[in-house]
Amino acid sequence: MIQAAKKQLVLKRKEDGASLIEYAVIAALVVALAVAGFTTLRGGLETAFDNIVTSLTGG
Repeated sequence: MIQAAKKQLVLKRKEDGASLIEYAVIAALVVALAVAGFTTLRGGLETAFDNIVTSLTGG
């Protein structure tokens, strides 16, 4: 009975470690997607703000 409890404890520890790794991978993917998205939108945002500045300054 004690041996079964020890195996259960070992399996629980391994599961916690896997969860931590999974969360780290998900966080890295979210950051990578955010960087890619901002990089893609950068050109369009620059143009939009340039147009706004031009409109406001009358140039």
